[in-house]
Amino acid sequence: MRENPYLVRMENPEDCMFVSDRDGIYYRMFNEPVTALLKDEMDCMHFNEPSVRQVNYHEHTYGTETFMVSQGKFLCYCMGSGFYMNPGDILHIQPWMGHSFNPVEPNSRLNIMFMGINQQYGITRVRKRLQENFPGVYESEEFKKTFAPVNAAANTRTPPAANIVDPSKVSQLRLAGTGIREHEFPGAKLHLKIARYETMGVKEVWDLFLKPGFYCEWDNFLPEYRMFYVTGGKIHCSVKTSATETYEFDAEKENIVFIPPYTPFKFTVVEEAHMYDLDCPARVQDLCEELESWKANNPDAEMDKEKLFELFREYNFSCTDIGYDA
Repeated sequence: MRENPYLVRMENPEDCMFVSDRDGIYYRMFNEPVTALLKDEMDCMHFNEPSVRQVNYHEHTYGTETFMVSQGKFLCYCMGSGFYMNPGDILHIQPWMGHSFNPVEPNSRLNIMFMGINQQYGITRVRKRLQENFPGVYESEEFKKTFAPVNAAANTRTPPAANIVDPSKVSQLRLAGTGIREHEFPGAKLHLKIARYETMGVKEVWDLFLKPGFYCEWDNFLPEYRMFYVTGGKIHCSVKTSATETYEFDAEKENIVFIPPYTPFKFTVVEEAHMYDLDCPARVQDLCEELESWKANNPDAEMDKEKLFELFREYNFSCTDIGYDA
């Protein structure tokens, strides 16, 4: 049971929904899927030794997977092209994209974000129950023929021919420190990692580089789940639990901040921070384009706050306050 309902310390098994350590993989499930869209489900596969077990070449009939390397190194294939993934790299897989990954260094770690794929209840728990109680069933080819189609899998495919390419040739790969689009504002640098057109219009994923003193607040009651993955530095979070009480805590490296719907909250950067906004419901890319266009047309002016928040609302960025106390 989590001590803090809004914080997942990814290294702490007590904060995990499910833990398994077998077959050369230390597996942890951080968040169960939420909403009818089955999003915000995230887990970690920690491979103790390279090549003990790999994920074979396969594809899905629906849903997306986002692979985030936090440690070690992986040899991956996507649509027949091979490449290596290192810490900070992200691979975003859409339906019918053949993919595989194989750890090539000890203690390689891959965090996986699912959308539309019920990994926990549709696959992981089923596999564990069958393997523990009905030896051989899960591994049988006959069972796989019936199991795969109902779990968004189009069956395991023949491994692609060896074909290592320059990572820049893999459109689904987002290398560390880069974005599809990049924007900079006082106290914050934003890299778009996964665009709305890659998630069936449901969300965007952003890589945030934040300076101490930057803050953002949502003092409202909205039906939105929010999920932030901190990979460096420190942020301070304030979550309103009632009209008179606030839950305060810090989030640091390898922490997930998970905010349920209708929950006012605020984060303030304490130490220079790097984190991902994994479930951004706003059209932030469109908003950034609009802000940059306005600045280009008004180079010597500052946009007043009323106009700024008017634009926020237009693009569904629902924060109630934002700023940078340098």
